[in-house]
Amino acid sequence: MMLAKSTSKPSYPRVLVVDDDDAIMRAVARVLDSDESIQIIGHATHAQAALAMIESTKPDVVLMDIHMHGMDPFLACKQITKASGGLAKILFYTGFPKDNYLDRCLEVGAAGIVSKHSESLRNLAFAIRHVAAGNTYFSPELDKRLVEREDGLPSSRLATLSDREVGVLRELSLGRTQSEIAEALDISERTVNKTVGDLKSKLEVQTINEMLIFAVNEGLVHPELQFVQRHDVNADG
Repeated sequence: MMLAKSTSKPSYPRVLVVDDDDAIMRAVARVLDSDESIQIIGHATHAQAALAMIESTKPDVVLMDIHMHGMDPFLACKQITKASGGLAKILFYTGFPKDNYLDRCLEVGAAGIVSKHSESLRNLAFAIRHVAAGNTYFSPELDKRLVEREDGLPSSRLATLSDREVGVLRELSLGRTQSEIAEALDISERTVNKTVGDLKSKLEVQTINEMLIFAVNEGLVHPELQFVQRHDVNADG
């Protein structure tokens, strides 16, 4: 008995690329365009735009920069996963791999993190295919931290914060005022002040400036994204 040959086309991972740096996005596109087993189905310049595209593009993998303006990418990961019914796998990429990224990545259910460094970018297509198949992928720079987690060593204090606390801390780090934070996160200004107080307690700091230093050191926001601080939150008094 002869088996008929399948006439169906092979299924290649559909990828949505999210990055607010045009040069980086073009570089990533060149890398992926050279691999016929990857389909780039769209680009977005911030996490909220990516979230709005999920239903229409139905990506298998969302390749998302960790350092962008707007919505916290880790919070966006949870929302994209929910919007896609768990079908879209989130693969973060960054030029500044930090240990605590692993903590937050695992916390929100992302599929992995890949470095923007040229050596790692050469493995980008493999990483995408790997996570599309239901696996996880982490750049070699983060392997040590993954082993430490498996050994039960303490994780970053950032991992102990709630989504709201992370959101307020990130907005503060970007120089937002109390009213701007309230509007961006759809909460009251009173809630912003209370959350700042909770953050100071959890992070064991006394001032907002100390909180901002923590945010940069933990990689919540890259120093290049920091604006001149003009916060008016009544939390240092």
